[in-house]
Amino acid sequence: MQGTSIPPYPGDSQQPQQPMQPQQPMQAPPPLPAESAPEAAGPTQPAYPGYPQYPGYQQGYQNGYQGNYQGMPPYPPSNFTEGTPPRPRRWGLMAIGAVIMMLVMLAVGIAGGVAIGRATASQGSTSGNTVLGSTSAPRVTVSSSTTTLQQDLQNVAKAVAPSVVKITSTGASGEAVGSGDILTADGYIVTNDHVVQGFSNYRVQLSNGATYTAQLIGESADDDLAVIKINATGLTPIAFADSSKAQKGDFVVAVGNPLDLGESFSFGIVSALNRTASEAPNGPAGTLTGLIQTSAPINPGNSGGALVNLKGQLIGIPTLAAINPESRGTQTSIGFAISSNRVQFVAKQLIEQGKVTSSGRGFIGIEAQDVDPAVAAQLGLSVQSGVLVHSFANDAAGASPAQQAGLQVNDVITKVNGTAVNNNSDLSGALQNQAPGAKVSLTVVRGASTLTISVTLGERPASTQG
Repeated sequence: MQGTSIPPYPGDSQQPQQPMQPQQPMQAPPPLPAESAPEAAGPTQPAYPGYPQYPGYQQGYQNGYQGNYQGMPPYPPSNFTEGTPPRPRRWGLMAIGAVIMMLVMLAVGIAGGVAIGRATASQGSTSGNTVLGSTSAPRVTVSSSTTTLQQDLQNVAKAVAPSVVKITSTGASGEAVGSGDILTADGYIVTNDHVVQGFSNYRVQLSNGATYTAQLIGESADDDLAVIKINATGLTPIAFADSSKAQKGDFVVAVGNPLDLGESFSFGIVSALNRTASEAPNGPAGTLTGLIQTSAPINPGNSGGALVNLKGQLIGIPTLAAINPESRGTQTSIGFAISSNRVQFVAKQLIEQGKVTSSGRGFIGIEAQDVDPAVAAQLGLSVQSGVLVHSFANDAAGASPAQQAGLQVNDVITKVNGTAVNNNSDLSGALQNQAPGAKVSLTVVRGASTLTISVTLGERPASTQG
């Protein structure tokens, strides 16, 4: 073992022995009384350096043995000659090492106990100077584009909030809570018709908490839109975007009062355009066309609110969520909004005339049925999909454009302007953006023949559901 060597204890040096007389046998010295046992003599205090390779040795030495050599363990026994008093026993190196190791283990045990005690005290304490959590944020790199998007969303929320209101409708049928968008500074507000339909009293709450009584101005059940008015001035109207320019993937924010929790914002994208959805049997509109599909969550209470772009402009009014055909539950990540262009067209008529007098939509003038393999087998049709004409309907002028163009009952429409039509939803989608007077080319299967018929669309009557 390396280190400074330990000097001998007092009395450890060898004394010259007297030669034994061979004619005399060796005799052991008589035992000495305990009180008269010789004591080792020597200096009172040698300089004992510690062993740096054994932490705690110096501390143990100073605490246990320094200044009191009578307390040291005896050295190992040694031979003695007649007349030579017994000497203190020596320590071997192994004994010294064992003591050092014991001291080290003792020091480690004490330190470990203190550490465990401190940890236990820290875990059980929530007062004083205890610090919870990290004092610094993790090292996460946020791109400038992400930071910009976050700031844009915050700006949108701040800008749009004053233009979106909470609407509470009450009447004999109970109470309904929805949302609305301020159209004019003097109090005209647009919402969904299903928020107000069947009720007699309406209360509007602004984003600043002010509450007003509202009156119903007009409804369009076909579009599921309505306009109400409050007696107020200096309001902040919503800004409109051209919804025909919306694209799939655009970022959008839905604003409203979901579940009557108060004004809330949710983020998503435009998932699809020109969707068709039915509100039957509970909604006022049988079929809505030209809808914007969004991933921004839409829940009860969002109806009539705002779907805005990152400029804070209205691109649609959230109206309904998709229904899962298996669970019959709503899918909050698949919602539909009435396009802002349609909202403007309808709301303007409701404000000015109290009703919709012009639908502004092309109308083909048929009552139709979806074709599937079962229907085809039952009726002996030569196609397995399409739209079967089973009767005709008149447009706003009182005639059926399809019948005037030469379509017949039991004809099956399979294409519109070259685009395949498998059912009524496809047909509505193909015609929804067509204005009255537009011409469309229909591919029609009649018996075993395929025909092409051109139809000039009329105007859809305001009260027609399909």
